[in-house]
Amino acid sequence: MASADSRAIELAAIERELGHTGYELRFAPRLEAAYQAARGPDRTRAITRYLLIYLAAKILFLFCNLRIGTHVFGVAIFLRLAIVLPLTLLSIYLLRRPLPAWVHGIAAFSPLVAETALVLLLGRLSGGVFTDRYVFAAAIGVFAQTLLMRAPFRHTVVGLAATLCVFCTIGLIPWHGHFGAAVPIEQLIFVVGLSLPALYERHARERAGRRDFLQSETNRLRLEDILRMNAHLERLSSIDGLTGIFNRRYLDAALQRLCSIALQKERWIGVLMIDIDHFKSLNDTAGHQHGDFCLEQVAQLLQQSVRAGVDTVARYGGEEFVAILPDANADDALTIAERVRRAVEDAGLAGAMGTVVTISTGAAAFRGGPGAQFTAVELIATADEALYQAKQSGRNRVVTARASLQGVSL
Repeated sequence: MASADSRAIELAAIERELGHTGYELRFAPRLEAAYQAARGPDRTRAITRYLLIYLAAKILFLFCNLRIGTHVFGVAIFLRLAIVLPLTLLSIYLLRRPLPAWVHGIAAFSPLVAETALVLLLGRLSGGVFTDRYVFAAAIGVFAQTLLMRAPFRHTVVGLAATLCVFCTIGLIPWHGHFGAAVPIEQLIFVVGLSLPALYERHARERAGRRDFLQSETNRLRLEDILRMNAHLERLSSIDGLTGIFNRRYLDAALQRLCSIALQKERWIGVLMIDIDHFKSLNDTAGHQHGDFCLEQVAQLLQQSVRAGVDTVARYGGEEFVAILPDANADDALTIAERVRRAVEDAGLAGAMGTVVTISTGAAAFRGGPGAQFTAVELIATADEALYQAKQSGRNRVVTARASLQGVSL
């Protein structure tokens, strides 16, 4: 996902494009590349389908050529099978390859230009009686390729220009021999005039498609911003403002979820209930500012001492913390708790009345299994009882709960 700054720059560029009064059919390079990447595959498939349908229709027209005469039919079947068919298959192959856009443009329109030349050539060969029909058929083909084929608009313009040039060249040049008279100029004007509305409609469709793309990109970027902001707010709502670790809200949800997993999967789950020793005296003698500093430091030491990426440390309230230990039995919980206790003592944080800051910890571990029944509340309560015993025993120590809870192994 792009950074917030890059998204803002991209969104501003899209809004500038949308705000253009004389809306262009080409974006800034970065947006143009994104547009072509998004629409290119569908466009290529649509062009391929059009060429196949167009080719099939022209092969069916061989029946019409046969009705006119064997001479015209022989030329038609030879040129279509020897030139138009291979050219169409080559174009479809090129369209499916990762080639430059101009190559795809040539591939898309080459069979259509060749077919238009063939139709006009057959019209000249058929003589004056049938020339009008061929001119009309060519006009319909030019109209269809301009309106229906989903090529980029600039390719459509070039393809139409090439088709009309071939059309006029074959239609106007006086030829001798078997060729009939030149096509009347008014018929050529008719073909050109018929193609202009199709070109205008193609232009309008291209504009609409590009505007839809910009709107969808705008919506996508704004949705990403909303989701990113929601994720940020969700994280903020789960973080303790002073210590930077998870808060009670997150702890309750996480512990409930992990207890359910332990019960369902017959796995262990351990909990450490941690309390800073003599914290009230520390606040009274050293001040609340130093007390807050000690809370921050202890929170960081707890995070550094548990299993990274496995255990979860959260502030329970006041000077109390909780560590959730998935897949930790009583011995594992004791080992982790002792490591945490030593880390805090070795840090040498100034405590009350010339002492160093220490912690007392109560550890509890339950295991899910047949007949096991425990809740997050019961797990916390059991660890809290062990914490009370640690404090009663002189503090700066770890006590592990040994009581059974409705058949649960501890």
